[in-house]
Amino acid sequence: MNVKAIIFDLDGTLLDTGRGIIKCIASTFGKMSLAVPDEETCKTFVGPPLKMHFLELFETDEKTADDFVRLFREEYAKRDVFLAGRYPGMDECLTTLHERFPLAVATNKREDLAVKLLERFEMTRFFDAICGSDAASSVMKRQIIANAAKRLGFSPTDCLMVGDSSNDAEAAEQLGMPFVGVTYGYGFKNENDLATFSRIRCIQKPVEIESILKKI
Repeated sequence: MNVKAIIFDLDGTLLDTGRGIIKCIASTFGKMSLAVPDEETCKTFVGPPLKMHFLELFETDEKTADDFVRLFREEYAKRDVFLAGRYPGMDECLTTLHERFPLAVATNKREDLAVKLLERFEMTRFFDAICGSDAASSVMKRQIIANAAKRLGFSPTDCLMVGDSSNDAEAAEQLGMPFVGVTYGYGFKNENDLATFSRIRCIQKPVEIESILKKI
């Protein structure tokens, strides 16, 4: 791999944001007088585009999905966005990587919320670009990743994508990017989950990213 920059997903990759998202997903269903899914179903909302995932799981109309996204984002921004935790070794990993590579974030989270969250955890210092979705959640993950690469001044094919879900892997594949899948997040559970994607490396903890890149 001729990697010139690294792009990270946020939810389930850089930070464990599950607690806040799961809590807010459940409360949003309740506020809309919809049956609240079990916790495992709520967990599946960590990472993928919210509206798309809602429509995939439930037989409903576009207006209901739009209302769900709007209400979730209103509630999530008030308090739940900061219900997150650090993955052990992530700060040390980013410190080492940023000495060698420009780094960026590409997330389905609304961009202003992503910036606020990373500021709260004092992680913005590691990144040269932080790219997220728009207010309408209308941007595809591949577009967000391509935007992150552009802000770094590189083609997507010059960048490595690191993420925890098939959404990340598919977007990287569409852009012709090498991809590292992490199994400590909310999407991939083991290497078998990545078997259908090309250009894959699989890691179980952040420090392993360094060991892969030392070989480049």
